[in-house]
Amino acid sequence: MDFKLIEQLLNLPRVHVSRIEFGEDEVNIWLNVSSGQHKCPRCGKFTSTVTEERTVTVRDLPIFGKRCYLQIRKGRLHCECSYRGYEALDFVDPHQRQTNRFNEFLFSLCDHMTIMDASDLAFVDWKKAYRTDRQVLELLKADTPLPSMRVIGVDEISFEKYHRYFTIVYDISGDAGVLFVAKDRTSESLNGFFEQLSPEQIKSIQVVSMDMWDPYIKSIRENLPDADIVFDRFHLKKHLNQCIDQLRRSLVAQASTQEKRLIKDKRWVLLKKAVNHNEKDKKRLQELKEINSPLYEAYLAKEQFDQFWTLKSPSEATIFLNDWFAELSSSLANAFEPFFKMIKKYISGILTYFKHGVTNAKAEGLNNKIKVLKRSAYGYRDQTYFQLKILRRCGYLKYAKPAF
Repeated sequence: MDFKLIEQLLNLPRVHVSRIEFGEDEVNIWLNVSSGQHKCPRCGKFTSTVTEERTVTVRDLPIFGKRCYLQIRKGRLHCECSYRGYEALDFVDPHQRQTNRFNEFLFSLCDHMTIMDASDLAFVDWKKAYRTDRQVLELLKADTPLPSMRVIGVDEISFEKYHRYFTIVYDISGDAGVLFVAKDRTSESLNGFFEQLSPEQIKSIQVVSMDMWDPYIKSIRENLPDADIVFDRFHLKKHLNQCIDQLRRSLVAQASTQEKRLIKDKRWVLLKKAVNHNEKDKKRLQELKEINSPLYEAYLAKEQFDQFWTLKSPSEATIFLNDWFAELSSSLANAFEPFFKMIKKYISGILTYFKHGVTNAKAEGLNNKIKVLKRSAYGYRDQTYFQLKILRRCGYLKYAKPAF
């Protein structure tokens, strides 16, 4: 039987088809290495002399929806370079279990769906899909250099309950996405990122956008002494909202039954911007105004503080902050005092916003993608694998192409 057409479809070097068997769910194809094409894995020379042969079963791409297995006769060589062992098959992975193109196919499936879905579609055990995906991702990370960066963002994200976090570094000035992921949110966690960088890359980083987290600040000051720290405006707004929410809780605890009914369910109305209020929200705010609640005054103070980000210079911003806090009533001054103390402590990093105008908005968007990635897999037990998946789906590895 002539198998030339099958050989052309297989398109594998140095082998020819000797036999084919079709089963109900699979296809087995017997392959022999052509005479004189036995390759030494050490020196790369070809020989026609083999002392013995054995058959290895190698998984290949599906054929007509059926699993395909290659039954390859491998020869044992006595090469001139003193190598004694079995010949090399360039199209088979190092573990001799599947072809390189099947690895590429399986990795591509894992790149677009969950491990379970990929294993079902490729008719393999989920552990094989997981191992293949992780091994390729590790090779990609080892072979792919970090891109150039001018502005980076630093943030943490919860990956597990009980306050377990990842430290994540983002490319703010470019489109590389996530640059680095490490367990915990300590100075040592962030130091691991800078240890990967060359002196030229460290020098190129001019701005770091981040939250007011002292361990991160310590690491930035030690590793990037010449870079400007910009504390993210959205994190600052979050701390202001926390003061308002704490005031609301304390007022609810002290209020009468009638007042509680009016104050109840006002949280999101107070935290929304005025431009986003609908008629129902405006009615709820009017109720707070009519009972002369300090919450309404707190809401007005919050809206007034938003003008801070429209100012043009650090000097104007400093005057605004002092005037804003001085105009607060005594009850509100006590409620906002933690916020004002925090501003005074981190004032230099807050004022640099007016020099660079950068925020961590891009990082927050990537954080949402990371959460979707975690939910789609119903969580990850292997933290290292999860970190690699983040770099692949949301980071600089998304552009990398594996060499199979």
